[in-house]
Amino acid sequence: MKKLERSLGLVPVIAISISSMLGSGIFVLPGIAVEQTGPSVWMAYLLSALCVLPAAISKAELATAMPTSGGTYVYVERTFGPMAGTIAGLGLFLSLLLKSAFSLVGFGAYLTVIADVSLKQTAMISLIFIVLLNIFGVGKISSLLIGIVTISIFTLFGLAGYSMPDIDMANMKPFFTGGIDGFLGATGIVFVSFAGVTKVAAIAEEIRKPEKNLPLGILVSLLIVTIIYCSVSFVMVSVLGAGKLAGDLKPIYHLAETVGGHNIALFASIVAIMTMISMANAGILAASRFPFAMSRDHLLPSFLGKLQRRFLTPINSIILSGIVVFFILGFLNVAKIAKLASAFMIMIYVIENVAVVVLHESRIQWYDPKFRSPLYPFFQIIGIISGLILLLAMGHIVITAIAGISIPGIILYFSYSRRRTTRKGVIGIRGRRKDLTEEENNPGEVMESMDLSMEATVVVSLFGHERSPEMLIEMGAALSDGGNLEVTHVTEVPEQTDLKDLIEEPAELKSLRRRVVAMAMHQNISLTFDPVVSHDLGRTLYDISLRLHCNWLLKEWGGKRKGYFTFHNPIGWLKGHLQCNLGVFRDAGVRYIRKIMVVVKFDINDNLVVDTADHLAMVNKADITLVHFKKESEAHKSAEETESQLYDLTTHCHSRSFVQVISGRDEMETLLGYTAEFDLVIFGSGENSLFSNVFGTNDDYLIEKAACSVLAVNSSRATQTLQENAKNS
Repeated sequence: MKKLERSLGLVPVIAISISSMLGSGIFVLPGIAVEQTGPSVWMAYLLSALCVLPAAISKAELATAMPTSGGTYVYVERTFGPMAGTIAGLGLFLSLLLKSAFSLVGFGAYLTVIADVSLKQTAMISLIFIVLLNIFGVGKISSLLIGIVTISIFTLFGLAGYSMPDIDMANMKPFFTGGIDGFLGATGIVFVSFAGVTKVAAIAEEIRKPEKNLPLGILVSLLIVTIIYCSVSFVMVSVLGAGKLAGDLKPIYHLAETVGGHNIALFASIVAIMTMISMANAGILAASRFPFAMSRDHLLPSFLGKLQRRFLTPINSIILSGIVVFFILGFLNVAKIAKLASAFMIMIYVIENVAVVVLHESRIQWYDPKFRSPLYPFFQIIGIISGLILLLAMGHIVITAIAGISIPGIILYFSYSRRRTTRKGVIGIRGRRKDLTEEENNPGEVMESMDLSMEATVVVSLFGHERSPEMLIEMGAALSDGGNLEVTHVTEVPEQTDLKDLIEEPAELKSLRRRVVAMAMHQNISLTFDPVVSHDLGRTLYDISLRLHCNWLLKEWGGKRKGYFTFHNPIGWLKGHLQCNLGVFRDAGVRYIRKIMVVVKFDINDNLVVDTADHLAMVNKADITLVHFKKESEAHKSAEETESQLYDLTTHCHSRSFVQVISGRDEMETLLGYTAEFDLVIFGSGENSLFSNVFGTNDDYLIEKAACSVLAVNSSRATQTLQENAKNS
């Protein structure tokens, strides 16, 4: 697959990002926003910037994890699946082109200052020039953009500074002419001025050192543009007054004329024209990368993913972008539709913040951003809430925007894209898996290099971040009772990655293989070690356990790690649907197991818990103690009956066993106190819910805080079904 050339450094990244914002946002929109909120327009710009900041931080993180063309489309598609990706990709493509067309029309107001020309013809000629520049390559454009952006920044700062003596603070009253509703409405309008801050992520594949230049470029450009917008709009309204500024489509011209005369106003108009053309160019540049990326993922026809041989640019995608803008300029009311596109972009910003949370908490192995959001998830939560408030403040236009832009994406997906992709996205492979239970007799494919002809008693699954893989494997060997032990190291990669491209083993995996094989030879364990590369971790583990007809699937407890706020659950919904028993082990560094504590809950897992404890006790020559907790207030009631039930569970035990009914005010604290007297705790784990995955369960608390090693077990689906049927009969 051909890739775009990485030719952009930090300065071009900042220039492209600023040029995506610095245009109609300050040269046209202040007059429209003042109509709604009055002199507080500069504060509306500041609030908008603060609302954009979380999305900018999230976008910077996402871009360094997936530095490829397509930007938001790629992030949404990989997180929420191809249908969401198709809607987002096509919606953003149209949104950016609508905004580009709006910029080309927007400079018409300033063009009338210079000459009496046809607005539509001039805009279309400029469009042809922009399309040709994009075809020749982003590297050719970057130097031009740097020049235009530099001139524009100095002009705006210079004009603001030159206007300082003419500031009249009396023009700042009343501050909120439209009340809170008007202020929020104005914030929603000027929000679109910052929408371009993250467009640069769409060309991440063309940026050198994206892990450094992307986040820095995004945040620096946002800071610069925020200062420009706030300072210039403050000066503008304090010099001209809200009454004169309201509804003005060329406010910079009138400000320059008021403080400096006709010549300065003429120069400011020329700068405005160049800036808005560069904004239109940046929009087409970013927009053309969406169909390019979607084509490579088979969601659009393949010709849109082809690169021009000489300039290595997506020529067909660029031409398509130009044709769409040409159509918009010729036939549509650009100003109104651009507002609809802005509402869609606010919604996309909310989705980007959600995507960061989903990718963090799902613990997808391939998600490894070089830049991580500070104070995670604070900024993401603020971004989601603020975005929803702005959408509500914009009223019915939001519904129109979402429907008007989403419907074409839905039609495209069901008519073309759905038949050409089987991807599910992170949400799909970490959620409910009906596709697995419905296809039990026809399991999916795993890596061809793995020998699935032999059966295994126990499968030990490694994901690469285990604290003590050797101890986990030793526990697996003990459970196998001399049977075959399959150790599977699963590396999860994005669904868009071709598994055949991943041939070389990393050094860490080679080292692990060497240690595991040496341990197996030393302890005479019948062991097979298989590294597996997978798009779908849940399906891979399900298929392996099914094909090898294993009794156990064993993994290390993930816990709640620093930088996350949910508990690690890599196989999610499969916990209660596997055809084998599931064991989750936490090693506390205990080398010799002599005393085993068995927590009995009198539930469906009790027989498995006791049998497992008895077996491990026989292997390790240990004693087992069956423990059941009763609240202090109930301890005196039926204690003898409870002990009798515990003794009944030890009837078939071959190891030396004891029973004990313990009591206290708090079950977990009482059990934890007893763990100090044992080397291993075994108990039956319950089902997880969404709430428990976020805040944890008593099981998680016991595993994490126990003074010794812990093994939590869950009986197989088949066993549970048999026991439920017996109970019902």
